[in-house]
Amino acid sequence: MSKRMLLVAAMAIGLSGTNAHAQAVQEKARAGAAKTESLLDQGLSAQGLKNQGLYGEAGLGFLSYKISRIGFSSRPVVLRGIVGYDLYPNLAVEAMLGTGLSGGSGTGLYGTAYRASTGAMLGAYAKPRLQLGALQVFGRFGLASTSARVGGYAGTTDGAGLSYGAGLNYQMPWQSFGNRPISINADYMNYYSGSGVKYNGFTLGAGMQF
Repeated sequence: MSKRMLLVAAMAIGLSGTNAHAQAVQEKARAGAAKTESLLDQGLSAQGLKNQGLYGEAGLGFLSYKISRIGFSSRPVVLRGIVGYDLYPNLAVEAMLGTGLSGGSGTGLYGTAYRASTGAMLGAYAKPRLQLGALQVFGRFGLASTSARVGGYAGTTDGAGLSYGAGLNYQMPWQSFGNRPISINADYMNYYSGSGVKYNGFTLGAGMQF
């Protein structure tokens, strides 16, 4: 057998081994996903829930933060996560967790410079919605708690209370690992308004149905 034939044979064996390894990895991944989904089903079933109604979302919020008594405003950016459950075709319940990525700075009354540092946001919502083909129109109504610090200001910077908003969710033709539907979404939320503090803005994100 010539050297060329030996080289071709060696390459063929290597490719065969690589393909076999890749298939083994894929099989393990599928088995792991199936096991995880089975455990999730069992946990939800123990609570009287179904896996099919669970979903998650992650997004970037481009918000407005204002303190009227000192004339200060900034544009914080937050990372927001939502876990929801479909109670009925037109109603879901959601839990929200957000954390500040940047607080922003600005000038208040009399030229005083301030810098905001945003903390955690927590919320619980009812989500009524209307499905129009692949497009979903929804509202959010619930309670939220926000936290922030503004350097140089000792007054109220955060609070908790009524939170509400509305948005759109579009079901994409793509699917994630495990054939789970992917969607993109956008919403405008009022997270807190009180004691001279306003915290609201737009969030763009993506979601996955479990």
